[in-house]
This record gives sequence, C-alpha cells and structure tokens, in this order.
Amino acid sequence: MTEEVSSSSWWSIPQVFVWIVTRNESKVSRAGSLRTAAGLLRMTGIRPLSVPEDPPVTLTAAPDELVQAWQGRRIALYGRAWGKGPSRSIPGRGDLCLRDYRGEVCLGERTLYFDTRPFWSSLSVRADDCKRCWPAPVDRRASTSRRLTAARRPSVGEVLAFIEEKRKTLRAERKRAGRDVLLRVAMDHFGLSRKVALDIWNSAPRDRKGGRPKKAKTWN
Repeated sequence: MTEEVSSSSWWSIPQVFVWIVTRNESKVSRAGSLRTAAGLLRMTGIRPLSVPEDPPVTLTAAPDELVQAWQGRRIALYGRAWGKGPSRSIPGRGDLCLRDYRGEVCLGERTLYFDTRPFWSSLSVRADDCKRCWPAPVDRRASTSRRLTAARRPSVGEVLAFIEEKRKTLRAERKRAGRDVLLRVAMDHFGLSRKVALDIWNSAPRDRKGGRPKKAKTWN
C-alpha cells in the first residue's frame, strides 16, 4: 500500500478517505504510509473538493461515505476476517462501521467490545473502483492525462528548452526565475518528479550569470 498511486492497483482505507475528500492522486500518495484515520488528522492540505456537481465531503464524513457505497454495492471492500487468513471480498451488511483498532482501520460492529464480534482488518479497495465511484472533476482528469502523456515523451533537450523559454518569460515579466521556480514549472508541465527534473537541470552546462542552464539546442 505504500507504493506510488500511479502504479498501485489497491488503496488502503486512509488513502480512500483522502480520495473521497480531495479527488487528488498526489495527496492520496502522501497517505500511503498511514494506517489509521486518526493519522490523517496530522496531514496538511486535506481540504474538501468543491465542485458544482456534488457537495463537498469532509474527512470526518468520509468513513460513512465509504460504508454507504459498500453497503449499496457500488464498491467492494477486501479484508481478513478476525484479522486472520487471506484477504477476501467482504459481504455487505448494514450494521458495520469503520474504526481505528490496533493501529489500523478495521470494519466491525458498533460495540464497545470490538474484538468479541466479527471484524475485518488489512482492508483495501481497488483504486479504479474508487475513481469510478467518486470521479475526479473533468478538467482535472484532462490535465492529469496531459501531464502523464507529456511525461512519457520529453527528451532532455525539450525540458531544457522549455526551462530556458520559461526563464526568459519570467524575467521579462520581472518575476522570480530561480532554480526552484523553474524546476517546479517543468515538473508541473511534463509531469516529472523532482529528482528527474533536478538531474536534467544538473546535466546542463552553465553560463557565467548565476549558473542557469544555457540554451539546449545541442541536446537530443
């Protein structure tokens, strides 16, 4: 559950909560190491998405939202019964809830003595099911698709040429055009990780005016 969202078929329950609230895959990825709902309260930037089509869902309301979708058979929950055995699809029931128990989010009855009644741990949900049940806004899906497509094809020369052009534009507008600013613009445009963008930056020859990359016309 801790791998990058772009390459993961399954999400943990805290990740599902983040998706329901934000519909943002980068924030879902940040929640990959968390196991409890309480841990999400320490994360920053988890704000409810506001779109005209649907009312926003808060982090505190996300567990009920997920349980209702599961009970309505719009999504499947997988887990280990009594915390043992293989992970299997959990049959829908109307009297269960999600709660933190023994360091993770579990599914069980609303009772004080949680482990005396059937419960399920090691819960997971298919990422694609979450996206179908709670779709991202159309404009964000299109933007993500463009960034992922671009990230598969840019050459080093294309990235450096883009950085140089953006540097000129920012300087002409009397705006900051330092390394971090240019790296962020390139990362957003091409869908690059910071490590990849920084490697490309460091591979470029420097001029004598502040160490910025020279024009990249000789790169392939």
